[in-house]
Amino acid sequence: MNLPDNRDTTVRIRAPSLTPCQVKTNPRFQIATDYRVAQLLKHAEPCEFHSLAEYYHALLLEGDPSVTRYVPQPFFFKINGRHYTPDCYIVRDGQEEVVELRPKAKFDEHRRQALVAFLRPHRMRFVVISNEAVVSRRIEAENWQMIVQALAIHRDLDTGCRELELLDQVVRNGGTCLGERVLPGDRQSSRVDEIALLRLMHRGKLTADLTTHRFGFGTELRPCL
Repeated sequence: MNLPDNRDTTVRIRAPSLTPCQVKTNPRFQIATDYRVAQLLKHAEPCEFHSLAEYYHALLLEGDPSVTRYVPQPFFFKINGRHYTPDCYIVRDGQEEVVELRPKAKFDEHRRQALVAFLRPHRMRFVVISNEAVVSRRIEAENWQMIVQALAIHRDLDTGCRELELLDQVVRNGGTCLGERVLPGDRQSSRVDEIALLRLMHRGKLTADLTTHRFGFGTELRPCL
């Protein structure tokens, strides 16, 4: 005989605010996790991450031209009285997403459905992504790490006019190699061209295969169609 299951599965959610703003990490949680801080581009403040997967995920967002903004650890929820902070808020093609990264994308189904229903009136989607899917794109993420670091360091370098000239040349030629524009033995003299090309990649004007090989002077850059 099966006895009735009288457990209360109601999920109650409260949020003081749904304006995305990075929730600072408790010092004890910093010690307990694979904590790291990085200055990226699509989030103005230094980003706090609690795992390598979260960091790689942000780097992949940097390389996605459909993503205009993201905020790590964006909200503070109380779910049935317990604190919960999702991993990332994203604006992708104008659509707002709230993302949780988990091993094998395992997440309590009652909580997932409750978060989907809670966020829907605010026109936000709740998405669970597997850590494994993100980490499998390690080469791509690390290539974007190198690109974003260079752009962050040279944030104040004016390349506007040169970007237009280089983009026109690449479109007319159907592509170019980074080493044709950046001198390996004298990068300083070609720094403006290097940063201009990287900015064109970051803005989705140029593309390259970053999934299988390390980004370098032999990397072919092509115009985005």
